[in-house]
Order: sequence, then structure tokens, then C-alpha cells
Amino acid sequence: MPVVGLPELLGAAGRGRYAVGYFESWDVYSLEAVVAAAEQERSPVIIGIGGLSANHAWLSSVGVELYGAVSAALARRSSVPTAVLFNEAEHFTEAAGALGAGYNCVMMHTQGWSWDRLIADTRALVAASHALDITVEGEVGALAEMTIDGRIDSSIGAMTEVAQAVDFVQATGVDCLAVAVGNVHFVTSDYVPEIRVDRIQEIGKAVDVPLVLHGGSGTPPDQMQAAIAAGITKINVGTRLKHVYGAALRGVIGSGGDPNQEYGSRSAEDVNTRAAAALTDEVRRLMQVFGSSGQA
Repeated sequence: MPVVGLPELLGAAGRGRYAVGYFESWDVYSLEAVVAAAEQERSPVIIGIGGLSANHAWLSSVGVELYGAVSAALARRSSVPTAVLFNEAEHFTEAAGALGAGYNCVMMHTQGWSWDRLIADTRALVAASHALDITVEGEVGALAEMTIDGRIDSSIGAMTEVAQAVDFVQATGVDCLAVAVGNVHFVTSDYVPEIRVDRIQEIGKAVDVPLVLHGGSGTPPDQMQAAIAAGITKINVGTRLKHVYGAALRGVIGSGGDPNQEYGSRSAEDVNTRAAAALTDEVRRLMQVFGSSGQA
């Protein structure tokens, strides 16, 4: 079916009181696994790749174009409503490189930017994107992050202020807004964040665009569902998916079989096919948590 716009997906989610998941991928196997989960759950979905943990030289030289084409092809072949996102570009130039490359929505990772740069670059991206019927997700505030040694770095976090969100949306014209409300990036342990449901409600009443929650990997199901009830219509999950895929891959790799079958054969013996099956199961579980199952 045709690739579906983010406003359409998130508008339906808001009316239906569920959230659409953006399940970040990193190769063809993971992209296919996410689409398979969406089709099995009859769920709308957002697929794509992100720049936050990627090699930016590779993205600029070939990655953005390559995975935009693959993602768009998979979205067109999908039997459920599917959007294609280039998530968390490093800067305007990288985000602009995604325009016309198969994505129908783009986002920049703007944490730590000055207010003037944030407004100017986001406004410029919105203008360039809307001219091509591509939507833009913006962000205000900053998420704390889990470091590689399992500590939470709160020094970079900044809760989204309501007035700030209003000013940003009005000044830039973004189509949806990612908020910092206690959510945390890169969680891989049993650390449990505390989502400020009251702040989600306050922002939702003040702006007229859908709200997005990043940091879904470390947010427990009950808090995700509370955030959705408060007005979140899109939840990003990335780190947890790589953790699940990696654990499954380590469990089957090096079994001493035929390498022609174990690597790239797409057969049942292919280690990546087997890891992708575990990823599909995890994405299906998350779709059930988000309430998007059966909404296609």
C-alpha cells in the first residue's frame, strides 16, 4: 500500500487512544522483522533508521540513501499503514539529505543547541520538507542518557517546559513534537524512569500537534500506557531492539554449520533470520503494549 503520512498515523492514534511505534532498524533484516511484526499484529508502524548511534560519514556517503530506498520499498509492499522516518539526524544538512531519498518524515537530534539555532534550522527543515510533502518531527527539552557503564547522566537532561513547547511549535511549524518528561535514552538495565504524566497533559493542552515519547527502551509498560492515556501518540524504541537481536544472534552464531546457510542464505538456518524472528516477537509485544495491534 502507499506510504502513509505521519499526521495521518498519529491523528488516528490520538483519536483511538493508542500509540504508533517507531522501531529503529539498522539493516535489512531488522527492517523486515519490524514490518513482519506489524503485519502479524495488523498494526500501523513507523520504520526507518537513525543517526544518533550511527557513523555520520557513512550516513552522508551512502547510508541515508541506501536505507531510505530499502525502507520505502518495504513500506510500499506492506499490507498495513507504514511511514518511513530518518530519525535524529545530526544537523540540518544530514536531515536535508534524506529529502527525496524515500523517507516521508525526518527529525533532527537538537539537544544542546542554542534556542536561535534550534528555531532557525528546524524552521528551514520544515520549509524544505513541506515543499516535498514530507513531515518533520521536532523536539524541545533534552533526555538524560544511560552511559556505557550503566550510570544515568542527568546533567544533559532538561524537562520540556510548556511555554517553550508552545513557542517552538508556533515558530517552526513542526508536525509533531518529541518531549522530555522523565524519559531516558539508551537504557539497557533494570533502571526505571519516572514519566511525568502531568507534564504530558499540560503540553498536550497547550499545543495542537501530536506528542512523541523517545526513550521507549527503558520505559516500563505501565508508564508507556499512562503516557499514551495522557496524550502520547508515538513511541520510539531502539536500544532494546538491538539488545534483543544481539542476544538472539549470540545464542545461535558459531554453531559450526554450513556457512553458506548460516550467513545470508535467508533460510531457517541463517543466523540473522533466527535473530530477526526474536526481534519480530519483541516488536509484536510492544505493539500490544502500545494498543496499536488490530488498528490497521
